[in-house]
Amino acid sequence: MVQIFSSFVAISLSLIASFNLVQAGKVCTVKRSNRDDAITIIQAFNDCKNGGTVVFPRGQSFYPQTLITIKDLKNVNVQFYGNFVLPNYNTQFNGKGAFFELFGENINFEGNGAGTFVGTGQQWWDKKNNQGPIIFRITAKNSVFRNFRIFNAPNGHMAMTGCNNVVVEKVTMNSISKSKNFAMNTDAWGCAWSDNLIFRDSVIHNGDDCAAINGGVSNITVSNVQCNGGHGFSVIGALATDGRFQTFKNVNVINSVCNDCLAGLTLKASPGRPGEMDGVSFQNIQLNRVAKPITITSHYYCDSSFQSACFKNDGTSIKFKNVFISGVTGSSSSKDYPIININCAKNTPCENVNIKNVKIKEMKTTPRNICTNLRGSEKIAHCKWVGGK
Repeated sequence: MVQIFSSFVAISLSLIASFNLVQAGKVCTVKRSNRDDAITIIQAFNDCKNGGTVVFPRGQSFYPQTLITIKDLKNVNVQFYGNFVLPNYNTQFNGKGAFFELFGENINFEGNGAGTFVGTGQQWWDKKNNQGPIIFRITAKNSVFRNFRIFNAPNGHMAMTGCNNVVVEKVTMNSISKSKNFAMNTDAWGCAWSDNLIFRDSVIHNGDDCAAINGGVSNITVSNVQCNGGHGFSVIGALATDGRFQTFKNVNVINSVCNDCLAGLTLKASPGRPGEMDGVSFQNIQLNRVAKPITITSHYYCDSSFQSACFKNDGTSIKFKNVFISGVTGSSSSKDYPIININCAKNTPCENVNIKNVKIKEMKTTPRNICTNLRGSEKIAHCKWVGGK
């Protein structure tokens, strides 16, 4: 049922993309500005925001010096064939939302393999400042974003909030530090408070989650994504700071790869955070040389910063139920972490977790698998594996 629905969404969105490509209307070519290319970029979008085509010419670079927010787009094609070069490191951007933000419906954003967001991440990483904006934020309906590149993100690469029926595909994201200072918080693709999203056919090199699926989502599919050196594929129930009930329904990660990652497949929530994860599926995944292959935990963020909150609320968390993990292969890269680590809250135990066909080659001293507060764990063969010792 899950796969049928996801296929239906994919077909529908392909039809939407075809419709957008044949739209006729005004053409607005982005020009260079004498002082801030954000001005001319905004002007081009405003001139073509209803039924037009915005063109970033191939081979041209644009240098916005301020953040860009475009609203009320409708039936718009974006030919993103040039380079969008981020401004240099400046603490005036600390805590801001995004360098480039689009709101609208029926947007066809096409990079044609050339369009590139050129980040200045190295400057931020060397300053050990992870408070910069993400590069690309999308709030859209019935839209497609494809075939572009994002390099050296100061923070996250791209995020989707308040979206419905959107495909992101054929994206290359690469943010790897060339110094000893790590590329922190460089999540590749993230989403929250959205429905019917597909992220697929993409390649990532980064220093954090390759897919960060946050609360308030339903019908999310990640497929054919290659994650290199990051923190894998994560479904995240954030710390309970606002008390807002978070839901996750029908989340699927399929046919994807994690190479040399710190973590592979992760469901994580914080003690005291209200909510429910119902229907999460990881299928046909390769985890090659991954330190923490499979983790389900209700103790996310229980580090020195939040220990008091964690211990106070340790009995409750977001409810994990109807989790399906199958066809996971590869190898562990750590002697200190188990292949499977399930650590649920005492008063909200995990339910109906189905794990089968997990074949991860362990190291000689890999610890035994952990299945704590998991109902039916005695019937799960992988919970009985005692480790490589």
